[in-house]
Amino acid sequence: MRLKKIKLAGFKSFVEPTVIPFPGEMTAVVGPNGCGKSNVIDAVRWVLGESSAKNLRGDAMTDVIFNGSTTRKPVGQCSVELIFDNTSGRIVGEYANYNELSVKRLVTREAQSTYFLNGTKCRRRDVTDLFLGTGLGPRSYAIIEQGMISRLIESKPQELRVFIEEAAGISKYKERRRETENRIKHTLDNLDRLTDVRDELGRQLEKLQRQAAAATRYKALRSQVRELKGQLAAIRFLKNSEHIEKLETEKASQISEMEALIARQQGDEAGVNMYKEKQSDLKQTVDDIQQSLFTTSTSITRLEQNALHAKQRATQVEQEISRINEQQQLLRHSLQEAQTLLSQSHDSLLEIEPELEINEAELYSVKERFEDAEQLLRDVNASARQQEAAFNQIKSKVQESHSQIQSLMNVQLRTSQRISEIQQELSQTQDENFEEQLAILDAQAEEAEENVFALREKVSDLTTSESEASEELELVRNELEEVTGKLHAARSTHSALSALQSDASRYVSHQDSNEQVAKTLWQSIYAPDLLAPCIEVVLQYLNQPLLSKKDEVASVFSQQEALPSGVRIFTESVFTDKAEPGTLAFALLEFSENQRVPSFLNDIFIFQNDEDLFSDQTKDKLKDSGKSAMSHSGLWCGENWLLKPGKTEDGVLQRANKLTLLENEMQTLEEAKLSGQERVEMAQLSINNIRQEIQKHQSELLECEGAYQQSKNARSLLAMQQQQQQSRMTKLQDELAAQQALQQEEESQLEMLSESLTLYEQQLSECEETLADVNERREREELSIVELRAQVEMLTSKKHELALKKQQLDNHQKMYSEQVSRNESQMKEYVETTSRLTDELSQLTSPQETQHEELQVLLENKHELEHQRSEALAQLEDIEQWLREAEKGQQALGKDIQARQAHIDTLKIEIEGHRVRGNTVLEQLQESKQSLKTLLAELPEDADENKWQQELEKTQASLQRLGAVNLAAVEEFETQSQRKSHLDEQHEDLTNALETLQAAIRKIDKETRSRFSNTFEQVNEDLKTLFPKVFGGGSAYLALTDDDLLETGVTIMARPPGKKNSTIHLLSGGEKALTALSLVFAIFRLNPAPFCLLDEVDAPLDDANVGRFCNLVSQMSETVQFIYITHNKIAMEMASHLTGVTMAEPGVSRMVAVDVDEAVAFAEA
Repeated sequence: MRLKKIKLAGFKSFVEPTVIPFPGEMTAVVGPNGCGKSNVIDAVRWVLGESSAKNLRGDAMTDVIFNGSTTRKPVGQCSVELIFDNTSGRIVGEYANYNELSVKRLVTREAQSTYFLNGTKCRRRDVTDLFLGTGLGPRSYAIIEQGMISRLIESKPQELRVFIEEAAGISKYKERRRETENRIKHTLDNLDRLTDVRDELGRQLEKLQRQAAAATRYKALRSQVRELKGQLAAIRFLKNSEHIEKLETEKASQISEMEALIARQQGDEAGVNMYKEKQSDLKQTVDDIQQSLFTTSTSITRLEQNALHAKQRATQVEQEISRINEQQQLLRHSLQEAQTLLSQSHDSLLEIEPELEINEAELYSVKERFEDAEQLLRDVNASARQQEAAFNQIKSKVQESHSQIQSLMNVQLRTSQRISEIQQELSQTQDENFEEQLAILDAQAEEAEENVFALREKVSDLTTSESEASEELELVRNELEEVTGKLHAARSTHSALSALQSDASRYVSHQDSNEQVAKTLWQSIYAPDLLAPCIEVVLQYLNQPLLSKKDEVASVFSQQEALPSGVRIFTESVFTDKAEPGTLAFALLEFSENQRVPSFLNDIFIFQNDEDLFSDQTKDKLKDSGKSAMSHSGLWCGENWLLKPGKTEDGVLQRANKLTLLENEMQTLEEAKLSGQERVEMAQLSINNIRQEIQKHQSELLECEGAYQQSKNARSLLAMQQQQQQSRMTKLQDELAAQQALQQEEESQLEMLSESLTLYEQQLSECEETLADVNERREREELSIVELRAQVEMLTSKKHELALKKQQLDNHQKMYSEQVSRNESQMKEYVETTSRLTDELSQLTSPQETQHEELQVLLENKHELEHQRSEALAQLEDIEQWLREAEKGQQALGKDIQARQAHIDTLKIEIEGHRVRGNTVLEQLQESKQSLKTLLAELPEDADENKWQQELEKTQASLQRLGAVNLAAVEEFETQSQRKSHLDEQHEDLTNALETLQAAIRKIDKETRSRFSNTFEQVNEDLKTLFPKVFGGGSAYLALTDDDLLETGVTIMARPPGKKNSTIHLLSGGEKALTALSLVFAIFRLNPAPFCLLDEVDAPLDDANVGRFCNLVSQMSETVQFIYITHNKIAMEMASHLTGVTMAEPGVSRMVAVDVDEAVAFAEA
């Protein structure tokens, strides 16, 4: 398996679609700094799943998208695709049969990243899983970028372990182990929750056994109460029937009297209608007269305005003619003045033109002489500059010679002093013995280092534990804050709703004993949210009635001094447990927790939609007396009436439902809050204990690190002193020989400089004389030019004055000519205007007599129409007076009829109330499956309602003493028992699953230890073999930091030839690079990745080491494909294919490819 090519589009500087082929086993990517070579490495790392923008040299993942240049706009997305050749079958799994494999990644400006495998959309995890165990990955050893070599060799033991794991192919085992640990954690959590549920369920079963016994006693008493209620209802039904008969008789009498009043009212309406027709005819006549009168008045006004307008216009025309005559006189005078000025300007222009021509001739002559003088001065200046340059050059040489002689003399003095210093230092330097001191310091450093490693591991483990505990504490705190916030919100809402409910609740107490007499009816009704609006409408219509504890109206009336006025009061008997299907009472019993509902709700049919209220079927139902219908929205109607509901969203019943839900929620939140507070305290205590341990070990670590560093520093200082002393003596001897040779050379140079100085001083004297003659001639020519320049300026100024004066005269002549033309044209217009106005004045005076006669006729017609209108208005007033008196009589009859109707409606409501109570009794008996006929037959003749009520109350008291009884306790006990058995089975299954997962963990750990141990030994052996080849000697090896193969870190020790360094950090940059390459290639020998990317890893190497590096890469290329970025010519020669990256356009990278083998063959041919 190898990489065939890379396709880039919009990735960093590769804005255009670019294909980079890799046909050979060794491809070198070359180009100048900043051209985008390293972007190729970033592209491969990015496609393989890199999620950190920092590792891609950016701040955000969208930084990989081309961000524009000076000539190009930014793009919206970028993509990179890797094409692999899989003919060797290196990839396993579902893609093993593909000879070619494509991996693509695409990202947009919205940071949406998408992956594709062979063109099919997939997850990032699918890409990483595909290459697990192959050595490929976003941070594997197969991709070595700039700076990674030094980071690799200096990495921490745990970081270096990752490369060994990847080579061993156990990264997939670690992923499976992590997934298995998560499953174990979830399984343990489920077991804990399941244990809590089982314990709670056991406690519930104990309670249910006790509740089942109470339920049996409750059912017996409830049957007795049912029988007594049936008999009491039969007694009340008899009384209610007698009341209905009396009220029906009174209602029939009132209807008869009202019908007589209605007949009388209809007779009076016939006369009123006749007079209203006469009233309408007279109003039409008045309107016609008024229209004629308006037309006549309009004509009169128009004629008067026309006469006035003609008179005013004649006056205006006369004034205009007079004004125009005056303007004509002024215009004639202005025309004469303009003609005179025009003649004067023409004469002045003829005088100035000859003078201007003479001035121009003189100016031309003077300018010619001035130009000749300037040319002569330029020649003199050029000669003077040449002489000055020669003089300055020679003068500079003289000064330079003086300076060189002085400088050389100073150097001679310093050289002599340095020779004396070196001789004195050599005589004082003595060799000291450092070996014994170095051995003592090495032993101290080794002991301190072992202590540091042990303490660091302890601190690292404790820090990890603290981090995990802190995360858990933060999670628990967040949950607690969320629960507390919800609890505060629920309490606030509960307080607000409770205040509203308290205001809506009414209680009536006795004045003497403070005994509660009555309360609002809604407090005894529970309505679900679906039906609450309907119940609210009914209660509002009844003006929020009260409910008395008494069963009879007479008993309620006995407490009338404690009851409010104008409020309807129901007795307890208004409630029933029976309901007619389709009614509001039936819906309330079916969909709520009510055992009883007000009986008057049986007279209200309930429908889902408003349209159903007006169907034919509903109309048939409403024909029964007292029946009505209501929709879920609260719209209420009867046979001949309709009630539209008001706002019911915040009614008392809906608030009561909300309060119940809030109370349950608050109880749950309180329990959750207490639990969260306990968890926070426990987590905080754990963190404090861990932090104390960390502080203790950190203090010990600081002491050990200080001792270790002190030993290292002392040893390094001592070794450095020894090396410096030897090196210093060699340098001093070499420097002494060099200084002595330099001294002889300086004396020879001083002699040559003295001879050159004498020659330069002679040449300087000759140049000074020549320069004085040239300066004198230049002064004479400059004086002549000054005089000629003054003459030119004077003549030029005079020319400008004459030209300006001529231009002014031309402008005056043109202006005066235009003024004459304008005056003549204006005079012509005045003559035409005067003629037109004179004709208009003669036309305005002729038609005034005809208009005067027409005006007199219209005034007479207007007077006649006003007389007719007055007579018609008088007749209309008489008729309207009669109608007002007739309407008063009609209103009196209407009030009398309304009073009768109101009394009849009151009787109907009372009858309806008795019928509702009767129907309620029947419904209660029907619901309890009792027959009224049977109950009446069984009742004794002296049956008394009070006696039966007392017996019922006594039985109900016994029932109440039982308290709250769970009637479903028996069924619930069976259900919970079955649930307990099911939970026991789940507990057993989870326990078995946990054992299976723990066995899988042990198996994975065993396989991981085996693979890691074998891989470590093999890589270590390969490193020991490769290192001497790369360095030409020396040794290197890997070491483990711990005995636990699952957690141990890996360290590397390298000693180049001739060195006995104690740590890898003492190596130079080049030595570190060669050591890191030796490790990487050792890993490649064991588990060669499909390809290896190297980014300027040869930068710190000299030519000799680059050659060794190239030979090693060439050998490895037989099994591994290498793609490397380099600036080194030796590395370029090694490649079989060169790929160049250029940036001819700023900010945009392009590719240039060269096949080296073909180029060599072409050159040899």
